[in-house]
Amino acid sequence: MQPGTDMDARALRDALGAFATGVTIVTTRAEDGTDIGLTANSFSSVSLAPPMVLWSLAKSAASIGAFREARYFAVHVLAADQDGLSARFATRGIEKFAGLAVERGREEIPLLGGCTARFECRTAFQYEGGDHVIFVGEVENLTHSERPPLVFHGGRYGMVRRRDAPPASPVRDHGSSISPDDVLYHLSRAFYHIRHDAQEERRQRGWTDDEYMALVALGREDGRTVDEINAFTLFRGRRVTPDVVRSLAARGLASVAEPVRGDSIVHLTPAGRQAMIEIIAIMKSTEADALEGLDFSEIQLLKQLLARIVEPK
Repeated sequence: MQPGTDMDARALRDALGAFATGVTIVTTRAEDGTDIGLTANSFSSVSLAPPMVLWSLAKSAASIGAFREARYFAVHVLAADQDGLSARFATRGIEKFAGLAVERGREEIPLLGGCTARFECRTAFQYEGGDHVIFVGEVENLTHSERPPLVFHGGRYGMVRRRDAPPASPVRDHGSSISPDDVLYHLSRAFYHIRHDAQEERRQRGWTDDEYMALVALGREDGRTVDEINAFTLFRGRRVTPDVVRSLAARGLASVAEPVRGDSIVHLTPAGRQAMIEIIAIMKSTEADALEGLDFSEIQLLKQLLARIVEPK
């Protein structure tokens, strides 16, 4: 797939799905021609149409200047046998590319081989996020293989073991009180803490919860019908009706080419997509601040433990 061609949504979804709770290496090329790369776990999908991803980097990082000036970067989702490569690019003060065979992408950015997935991106936006900078990139080229991704669990590297499982049931509130000794107490406090700033921003913009969930659904995959958006949001306790879509259209956040009904195709407008990216940037900034006191292995372990809590039994 070459830059400038239509991005296949299924191929992009499959490639992004390779990033479970995995490990990435982000690379770019400095203005003086130096190859730059580092291990990062702050990778996330933003949108399928247009295809966009994001990651964040501490302002104190030695490579922050190079990434801020670069027009292109590449995100590599590492395969299960690339733990040594992850350790190398997480180590400071060494020649990380010494002895490595690299390909060259747009504007000669270095590309590593053998990965589960690789995304070549044009830097679309940069956002200040506390002591981090959040980089949003538009994917211009990608590769994806069936190689199992590298994961980090319990202080050790591992690999994904796939299995078929039914979808998780929605969590129900039975009205019982919780105390600081309960896991739910800490989970709810952490969730509120990380999402508080974004929720306040949504309230200031005047979005209802139903409108926000409709925008999230379109951010995941643009061009859905009203019924498809509603199906996406139902298990989260929200309901998206034609009236909700009409409200978003009136605000200039969504567009519908015909009178709104269940089978109408809804698209985000440029203003709607920009608003969603700004909300995601706020959440990622708050998340980065919340995790500042944890090291890389602790963050990976936390992700694994939370995933096990919600994993169907």
